[in-house]
Amino acid sequence: MYKVSLLIMLFVSALTFSQESRLTIFSEDGEPFYLFLNSIRQNEAPAVNIAVDYLTNEFYDTKIVFSDKSIDTIEKKYLMTVDVDGNRGEFVYKIKNSKKGRKLKFFSFTPFQAILPPPNNVSVVQYNAVPLPPIQFITQTTTTTTSGSGDQINVGIGVNANGSNVGVGIQVNSGVSATTTQTTTTTFGGTTDVVIIEEADCYAMYETDFNQALTSIKSKTFSDSKLTLAKQVTKGNCLTSAQIAQITSLFDFESTKLEYAKFAYAFCYNPENFWKVNNAFEFESTIEELNEYIESIGY
Repeated sequence: MYKVSLLIMLFVSALTFSQESRLTIFSEDGEPFYLFLNSIRQNEAPAVNIAVDYLTNEFYDTKIVFSDKSIDTIEKKYLMTVDVDGNRGEFVYKIKNSKKGRKLKFFSFTPFQAILPPPNNVSVVQYNAVPLPPIQFITQTTTTTTSGSGDQINVGIGVNANGSNVGVGIQVNSGVSATTTQTTTTTFGGTTDVVIIEEADCYAMYETDFNQALTSIKSKTFSDSKLTLAKQVTKGNCLTSAQIAQITSLFDFESTKLEYAKFAYAFCYNPENFWKVNNAFEFESTIEELNEYIESIGY
């Protein structure tokens, strides 16, 4: 009886743990930051690389607040902690600095069964549901003021009639300088904070919905009709690089494939794997043109 109860307890414990995910976020350029999940700060001290364990929700509203207050805050609604099929695991996002500013980008996913312990350089925290004190940003401003008209030097020379006596007079007038240091403390974490949204929400399209969309696109007779429908589907949903590659392969002309691939890049759920789209092209020159386009927009 004791063994049976123990097995049940272990099974329930494993089942409960399997319903949790890990979220890892790292700053590509090494800028330390605070992580907020559902408006609650997770790390007490700013970190460059942080992992949050024991996440049970499917998504979290996320804010990235940098310790350097001059860097704009990033906000991302509904950051997913399950994949398109509802599987749990480790989701890794990177803070990427592009020509359009810093953005939070999906980097990788590791299934729950294959999660490894985080490296030593990662700050690991358990999900915190209790609000921490607001972040305090302390800045100092030094001002130097000068009273009077500044330094003045007057030199006077006198000679008598016989030329035997010489008199020299020197007078120096200096202005008075004063240095004042002002310390300003501002806080983040209240209800009046202004947040700049750096990136729109993006979730990968479910496979069943994608297959239906793929069938609809295939059914179109003319290339223009296929392209129009493909853009409509892509604009309304984020697609994986593999899904974009499948749609790109449906077009007959290389120029149409390239036009669609350029359009779809902005809606790609995992742009780090966009190289998969290259397999849909026939010519190396098309791949090079697509790569030049991606580099020019700086995503």
